[in-house]
Amino acid sequence: MTPDEKKLYALMAIAEQQQNLVNQAVKELQITKEDIQRAIAGQTHHTVSKAVNEGLQDGTAELVKTAKALGRLKNSIESASYEFSWKIITIILGIFAFLMLGIIWLFSVYIKPLENISKIESLRQDGIQLDIQSCR
Repeated sequence: MTPDEKKLYALMAIAEQQQNLVNQAVKELQITKEDIQRAIAGQTHHTVSKAVNEGLQDGTAELVKTAKALGRLKNSIESASYEFSWKIITIILGIFAFLMLGIIWLFSVYIKPLENISKIESLRQDGIQLDIQSCR
């Protein structure tokens, strides 16, 4: 073997070693890339999950506050409605009682007392007939 052939074989051996090192570096880069992708995916999933959970917790807290406020409002409306219905009933009964007292007063003032009936009977016994139907 000539010295040139020996150099050529030596260069080929070095080239093969370098090719193997390059292939190994490419594999390591590929593995690193996959690790980075998994880490990014995991971190993204964690971050998004955390943000969604925090948003849901905040939304739930606001919803609970709103529900409590609506419950208080409902109770207030029911209480006001109950009080209002009793006020209306009291007012109507008061008006009815006032009207009844007014009617009784009118009857007592404008209708002659029952003692007049005995006078009418005594006149009838005396032979005096009163035509009550024609009275207006």
